[in-house]
Amino acid sequence: NFSGDWLLVRSENLEAFVRAIGYSPLIARTASSAQARQVIEHDGDELRCRFETVPPMAPARFVVFHVGEDEVRGSDDIGRETLLVKPTWRGQALAAGLRYPKSSHTLRIERYMEDGRMVEHLRYPGKGVEMRRIFAKASA
Repeated sequence: NFSGDWLLVRSENLEAFVRAIGYSPLIARTASSAQARQVIEHDGDELRCRFETVPPMAPARFVVFHVGEDEVRGSDDIGRETLLVKPTWRGQALAAGLRYPKSSHTLRIERYMEDGRMVEHLRYPGKGVEMRRIFAKASA
């Protein structure tokens, strides 16, 4: 279950990944030093999510989706439109395609638990690059 208030504790290959999807060098550096927070309410196949960064790179984003939907509109950390495509369960991982409608970027995203932490793992097969963001639950 992904429910909780999650704070970014570490990222792997974030700057190179966001450069590959078109972030400018300055925005890529800012993104790699920003603190991310994800608040998720997970009930069965429904997820209600709030995403934000500090410093704010875009307004906080809210999305509600159900596993099995065809497409879910959203946006990335700097506010660019995204489409989550066919979210599905792959074992304990939530997996989906991720597209940027205004570009040719087609990605894969997985969310899963690893050692008590939540991992957001993105892959860009067309460019052979991937990144992971690791989140820990915020203290009560």
